[in-house]
Amino acid sequence: MSKQSTSHSPALPWILFIGLAIIWGSSFILMKRGLQSFSYTQVGTLRVSIAALFMAVIGFRHFKHFRKKDLISLTIVGFLGNAIPYVLFPLAVNHLDSGVVGIINSLVPLFTVLIGGWFFGQKATHTQWQGVAVGLLGAVILILPMNSILQGGFSIEGELGYGLFGVLATMMYGTSVNTLKSNLPHLKALTVTTLSLATAAPFTIVFSLASGVHEVFLNDPQAWTNFGFIAILGVIGSGIAVIMFNYLIQITTALFSSSVTYAIPVVAVLWGLWDGEQIIWNHLLGLGVIITGIYLVNKKK
Repeated sequence: MSKQSTSHSPALPWILFIGLAIIWGSSFILMKRGLQSFSYTQVGTLRVSIAALFMAVIGFRHFKHFRKKDLISLTIVGFLGNAIPYVLFPLAVNHLDSGVVGIINSLVPLFTVLIGGWFFGQKATHTQWQGVAVGLLGAVILILPMNSILQGGFSIEGELGYGLFGVLATMMYGTSVNTLKSNLPHLKALTVTTLSLATAAPFTIVFSLASGVHEVFLNDPQAWTNFGFIAILGVIGSGIAVIMFNYLIQITTALFSSSVTYAIPVVAVLWGLWDGEQIIWNHLLGLGVIITGIYLVNKKK
């Protein structure tokens, strides 16, 4: 851990770590609950809108740090790091078990390395590239039906193909992370979060209002309850958790902080089992292979 970690309780990093794993690991079951009343596009756009409004309230002073030269990068983070993935993940959850989608989410650090090396000039070690290859193999095991692999084919049958929307979302996350690291290091985490969400909010708010959300509230007696789950996603999952994560990075190390990626899919799978979802052996095998890949990506030289 870093030198900064000596000024606080030794338990604080672990409290933040466990809290983040629970919050982000629970986001997929919350999406599932939101989908009981709202469409996947409504779940995503409402989440972004709520998160943006929340951040505008607690981070309004950070708007003064906006510079025109940062607009493109902030827009990339706002849409590829928030708005579009927040629609793609509910789309995947609408067709697949939330625990499986939670496992797919663990591909983020792998695509961060891959996209950083291809498009941002970030150097990666041979071991990290091995980790990316291993992690992508885990995704194949997770998404492809086993009978397809055993028969020598690589077709994605039925609704399993919706897992690719989750993979696409993790690629967008990887692009967003590299954009933030390369183009916005001069801005504080709270500033980036507030400003980037503000770039997407006008579109998500207009879409939410135009998509018939008000009719859902009028016609569905469970709408307010399920809207509450979406609000938790926005305020806690997209607002407070980001602040917690960036503080964890400040008081520990990037390696320790990124290790929360290991715990997120485990929490998601446990929620799925609690909710009666079926987790079969290739899901667990895929999870194990992906976690191995994440370990290699985070491994020191």
